[in-house]
Amino acid sequence: MGGIMKKHVIFAAVALAISPAHAAQVFSGNGIGSPGATIDPFDASTRGTLLAYSETSGGAFTFSTKFRSAVYRNTDGHLDFYYQVERTGAGPSGNNAIQKFTGADFGAFDTFAFRDDSDFDGPGGFLAAGNPGTFTSLASRSFDGNVLGVNFGSNNLVGTENSTTYIFRTNAFAFKAGTFGVIDGSTVEGPSFAPTVPEPATWAMMLGGFSLLGVVARRRRARTNVAYV
Repeated sequence: MGGIMKKHVIFAAVALAISPAHAAQVFSGNGIGSPGATIDPFDASTRGTLLAYSETSGGAFTFSTKFRSAVYRNTDGHLDFYYQVERTGAGPSGNNAIQKFTGADFGAFDTFAFRDDSDFDGPGGFLAAGNPGTFTSLASRSFDGNVLGVNFGSNNLVGTENSTTYIFRTNAFAFKAGTFGVIDGSTVEGPSFAPTVPEPATWAMMLGGFSLLGVVARRRRARTNVAYV
């Protein structure tokens, strides 16, 4: 019991460190019978290191799409989850605008919503924002906290437009397989990424890493990002 309590106390303590200044947290129930959470411009200097990338193409009754997702370990050592929707054409039964996407399973992790309009990964899969007009998207979250989403508002995707890249910053240190959904009345679903709690052995390694970072900070040595792929 003491070990479990200690783990949760440590987790809560490091969670406080991820709260970005002036960023809106996405709380359970946001966007369900109430306004969604605002989505702030992303500070590229905090991006960190790419850990995993996924791209899925699919079709529904009223649209076809390509969905990109990725996981980055940001410069604070926590995980950011990246999502982008590209509309690639009509479906066999219609030609509707894409209204929303969702991602799961985020559980009880603290989450902040950001957007990056740039082509930040160059030759990588993500694209610069490709749907003109005033940005109106808002973030949503299910009452149990598991499902995060973005409602595009008047940024609905038509033709072959693609969204900006949406970034959910979390207080997670580890990730697992997750799922996404792209919605306009019909739905495309597929595999993505989601945060998870590290195994006990990983917690021990992380605690050792925190101690080492303390020594590094005291000696004013440069910090290095390490990719676990």
